[in-house]
Amino acid sequence: MNFKKLTILSIVMSVALLVTVFLQKGSYVSQAKEAYDKSTKKTFSNASYVIGAVNGVIEKNSLLWEIACDAAQQAKTSKDFALIEKRKDTGKILLSPDTKTDKETGYLTRKVAWSGDYYIIASFNKKNNALVGINVDALLGRVEEDTSNGFSDEDLQSSEESSEE
Repeated sequence: MNFKKLTILSIVMSVALLVTVFLQKGSYVSQAKEAYDKSTKKTFSNASYVIGAVNGVIEKNSLLWEIACDAAQQAKTSKDFALIEKRKDTGKILLSPDTKTDKETGYLTRKVAWSGDYYIIASFNKKNNALVGINVDALLGRVEEDTSNGFSDEDLQSSEESSEE
């Protein structure tokens, strides 16, 4: 009789232990799923933010590239350049252009930018207001700390020769 009671007690304890294991397993699974969802959502949110920011930079830089390419093909004077700039910037993304005279060359420069790091600089001959060249070094990531307009002496000489003809 002792053996019968011991066997029944052993079976009951084994069933209770199995029930406890399955209940705990369910709890662990739900906790793991909740932790996974939470970390995945946070990572996805951060990645979406980064991708959105990068896409914004690409779109704005694309506008500067469009202006530079169209101006290189179509603009002959600073007025033409300004019209292309105005026509392209329909979303009013660009900052007010910064115009000044370059001390080294004497050319009038017009800096078109949407931020301090991304810009193009167009240079114009003061005598006839002709477009000399467009510097896109900032868009290419080749910006030096102390630059005037980014054109080499050879670039300026070749553009002067072509504007004289």
